[in-house]
Amino acid sequence: MSHTEKWRAPSNIALVKYWGKYGQQLPANPSISFTLEKAFTETEMTFKEGAQGSLTFRFEGEEKPEFLPKLQNFFERIKGECPWMDHQGIEINSTNSFPHSSGIASSASSMAALALCICGFEANKDGRELDLIKASRLARLGSGSACRSVRGGFNLWGAAPELEMSSNEYAVPVTNVHENFMTLQDTILLVDTGIKEVSSTVGHGLMKGHPYAEARFQQARTNIGRLLRIFEKGDFMPLAELIEQEALA
Repeated sequence: MSHTEKWRAPSNIALVKYWGKYGQQLPANPSISFTLEKAFTETEMTFKEGAQGSLTFRFEGEEKPEFLPKLQNFFERIKGECPWMDHQGIEINSTNSFPHSSGIASSASSMAALALCICGFEANKDGRELDLIKASRLARLGSGSACRSVRGGFNLWGAAPELEMSSNEYAVPVTNVHENFMTLQDTILLVDTGIKEVSSTVGHGLMKGHPYAEARFQQARTNIGRLLRIFEKGDFMPLAELIEQEALA
């Protein structure tokens, strides 16, 4: 017996950046992003009862065995929350609307789509609604920023006193946003579709022992509060200044 789930998840761009982590994919500082509807991953995941241990991954129709170690590591991390997966064979077919590994957060969209497939399977099997908090939590275990790609719109990941229910474990929607920002867009100019030279994993590792790390984390925490207030008021120039400051920092 087999069952197939198909989900689409967008990439996201952080306005206040998450950079540096600890433990099991937990953020050293909170972050806020908005999703990029046109930059997405579409994933079809087939679960095969009784075909324990089998795993196939195809990207854009071509088998990609080099992605299997990352997927196996992800499945190992979520085993405690999804023990039923031990008895399934898994076949994954995935496509992107943009180049992968080029710096547009393809790991965020791909892991979010994967987590939605897994939680969609659980929801169908148990006859209940999709658990978006669990999907965000699972996505985080594949790629930190993926937890912000499970829902559309603006999302906050990381414990922040300004937003109730915020957590280091999963992302929550930011809903108190002025109508002026509801049409905010991100323009992507592709100058190189190749794989970026420094992966996010390596970049996060560079924060360990960095002399300015704690100052950066505190700056980000302060900017979370600033951004939430800007969202409420709807003034564009303070938003632009904060985004530029974050990018440079």
